[in-house]
Amino acid sequence: MAEKRTTMMLVTANVGSIFEDPEHTLKQWLQEFLTTIDQLSPGFLAIHCQEVGGKNYEESMQHVNEFVKALLASKELLCYDRARVFLDEDFTAVDKFTALGNLYFVHESIPEVKIWDFTALQFVPLLKKEVLSGNIESVPIKEKAKFPQHFFPEFKWSRKGFIRTRWDIFGSVFDLINIHLFHDASNIEAMSESPSVYSGNRQRAFVHALERFEKDQYETVPYFIFGDFNFRLDTYHLVQNLTKNLVTVEARNKKNNKVTKVSFQETDTNAEAVLTVEAKSFDHCRMKQVFHDNNGTWLLPYDKELQPFLDRVFEYEINFPPSYPFSEEIDDGISYMKTRCPGWCDRILISHSAKDSIIQDSFQPVYESIGREICMGDHKPIYLYFAMKCDDDKDLVLNSKPLYSSAVEHHRKVSRVISINGNEIEAAKIDDINIHDYATFEKEQKLHPVLRHSFKRKENGEVTIGDLAMDLIRAEHVLAHWKKHRRNRHHSSSSEDDLPSENDTGNITEEESVEEVEIDMQSDKVQPEQQSDKVQHVRASDNTPES
Repeated sequence: MAEKRTTMMLVTANVGSIFEDPEHTLKQWLQEFLTTIDQLSPGFLAIHCQEVGGKNYEESMQHVNEFVKALLASKELLCYDRARVFLDEDFTAVDKFTALGNLYFVHESIPEVKIWDFTALQFVPLLKKEVLSGNIESVPIKEKAKFPQHFFPEFKWSRKGFIRTRWDIFGSVFDLINIHLFHDASNIEAMSESPSVYSGNRQRAFVHALERFEKDQYETVPYFIFGDFNFRLDTYHLVQNLTKNLVTVEARNKKNNKVTKVSFQETDTNAEAVLTVEAKSFDHCRMKQVFHDNNGTWLLPYDKELQPFLDRVFEYEINFPPSYPFSEEIDDGISYMKTRCPGWCDRILISHSAKDSIIQDSFQPVYESIGREICMGDHKPIYLYFAMKCDDDKDLVLNSKPLYSSAVEHHRKVSRVISINGNEIEAAKIDDINIHDYATFEKEQKLHPVLRHSFKRKENGEVTIGDLAMDLIRAEHVLAHWKKHRRNRHHSSSSEDDLPSENDTGNITEEESVEEVEIDMQSDKVQPEQQSDKVQHVRASDNTPES
């Protein structure tokens, strides 16, 4: 009897730079990405994006709209009849904004998929296609948090955090976690010691996240955590290797005597520098040969940041060049920018229990980059393609590209019915949809008037079916746990409960916002006296509506 399985494809992509050039890079990114999807045709597709919208989110929201609609309307995803898109876009809530995007697509060959409701504490069926954008704090089928700022003390502000979802595919239950850790702020600081101060910050943040997943009130399940970890090479020892027998020349700031530039050159004083390092410049005379040729495999011994976590997570062998920072020139897909020391920032890690659910023999997993020779922005997307064992007794056929039939025509029709922030919209063309319609923002008065009037908004007092369903689930949950939970002023998911009004305290400072976030992340956990055991999974019946 054949082993029951379904193919899965997990993708991590820092897409910030493609929104800086929507006419060229964004379109080229979509074309190359969708070509890869068409070639592999996974049964379940998960895309974790970081820096959605780029540096200036308000200016790029229109491009995010086109980006998501292009995916939803693509012929390559025609046979994916269910989808969930989570976009954390509320840049007016600086203490919560992460710019993360989780996009999930389910192939029509998989008859049933469920997603966990973190409020109702049960699985609900995944039906139709739905986009959740703007402020998504109250969406119950995800868990989201921004990292406390003390993990990154060199910066006054960041957008780093995670979004977690939980899935049930034919009895296989697992978490999918999108994560973004902080970068190296200065190349000079990064090469001054090993491990660097930035590596230490990332390690503390990653430990914080893993312990949260392992010790919170929810049942511990296998997990896949993939995103932009910003893992960097051990720059201190790498530079020592690259500059053996070279002369070091330093330039210092006259005011504070800090090193601003380090050059390494041959003993001949007239020779050009072999390597030049500044805070935001890393220029080796042979960048391509050193970092890209032969997939940069000789650099792997300097890729050390994952080592402390190997008892918790597993990563398949890396056989692709460092994923960052590639040139943003549209016709150049193999050169690195001379801004940072290249590194494997974008990774897909899995818990050891998750590895046990992956078929290893008859279906070899593929761990690869997308767009090897194509400009995909400064980060190459990374994917893991594999077959997962199914525990349920139901028959599951490994999907393949289906023939066009009346069933496919039905899915075409269904794909035109999309829920946008709780409002079902039937559109003959995807162009009629704006994924930001009915989105809410914590401080709408801060939106540019043109942007504020570019998408539909709920009328005062208007209540959608999605609102009613969400309120019903919340009410049932509160009543069921009335005696177990004490009221906490941070218990509400409403941002208005977290921060005092400007009339009371004046404008909220970044430091005050950071402190609030740190408290929120801690108060989300159920205290031992409130709940002694982790919540066990409750699977909803087939008739249970999804929130």
